[in-house]
Amino acid sequence: MTRRTRLTLWYLESRDAPSGLGAPPVIVGQTDGGGVHAPLNKPPVISNFRAIVGPNGQVTFAGTVSDDTPVAGYVVRITGPGVDTYAIVQGDGSFSTTTVVSAQESVTVSATTTDSGGLKSDPVYTTFTPSP
Repeated sequence: MTRRTRLTLWYLESRDAPSGLGAPPVIVGQTDGGGVHAPLNKPPVISNFRAIVGPNGQVTFAGTVSDDTPVAGYVVRITGPGVDTYAIVQGDGSFSTTTVVSAQESVTVSATTTDSGGLKSDPVYTTFTPSP
């Protein structure tokens, strides 16, 4: 015989709050004497973006992401002629990914990322010539 349990969800009103926390509220943000303003979220910045050309058309794209929030897990999208790849940002802000690029001439690619607040970085560019 299967026993079933029914789960009921109750909506909390704004006045319902846990008791016994004992800590006063913390105000975060800038004040002008008239109220509290939310801290400004700035878009992420990609720096030191470069292409490292290896043998047989292999190219490693690398760089660093900085932001006013932790950057671990951000996705850097790298696109250009014959290139459409991505890299995951590490806890220290670095990212790196390797792909094969087939081209006989120089290629310019761009990289962008978006932060947890939805702000997109300005694109950064690098130009390289893949090896045959």
